[in-house]
Amino acid sequence: MQCKKVSVAREQLLDPLATEWGNIPGEPLKMDATPLANQPSEYIKASRDERQIGKVRNLTVQAAHNDSDIFFRLSWEDAEKNTEVTDTNVFPDGCGILMPLKDGDTPIDEMGSKDVPVNAWLWRADLKDGPRNTVAKGLGTTQFSKQCAIQAGSAWREGGWAVVFARALTVPEQPEQKDENVQLAVGRPVKIGFAVWEGSNGERAGVKSFSKEWRELTLEA
Repeated sequence: MQCKKVSVAREQLLDPLATEWGNIPGEPLKMDATPLANQPSEYIKASRDERQIGKVRNLTVQAAHNDSDIFFRLSWEDAEKNTEVTDTNVFPDGCGILMPLKDGDTPIDEMGSKDVPVNAWLWRADLKDGPRNTVAKGLGTTQFSKQCAIQAGSAWREGGWAVVFARALTVPEQPEQKDENVQLAVGRPVKIGFAVWEGSNGERAGVKSFSKEWRELTLEA
């Protein structure tokens, strides 16, 4: 996956409907349901049908950087806009990005491992104060960072979502942020994966669709 170099300010690309996104190529991804066997909740394993998990099966990803910030635009079809938890088993729509925090093999379908943890960026339609930065070392170990360097912009129209994540390529390694943020740079490829939650399908936490294999992200010089 190529991350295109652009000369565009962060404020512009944070708008998922900005015309500048029309100049950035998109990569279509096939998504799969997360395996029920990998769900940490016994209730989820017993109550869900794996054939009905992962309603979103097609995702388009665009990636760009301007030498200081990196941007990801995720877009997918969604006929219903879900922005809150209801009493009818409907949850907020959401999407996420996953990258290992260090070199080495780590399972994408198990949210990393103790030896090679992962950094996840999470957007959800009900998060009024912005996206979340998280770290995981395997199934059921996700921890939210106290500080988050990520920004996001979102738009739903004509039966689909478009969500932009933006973050500085490198995050100062202050004590409270140590080991919580993947550092990105030109010439340093990184593995990357993606996830989508369809709220109208009762998807939340580990119940989602995801890109089944790591892809290699390369920042254009």
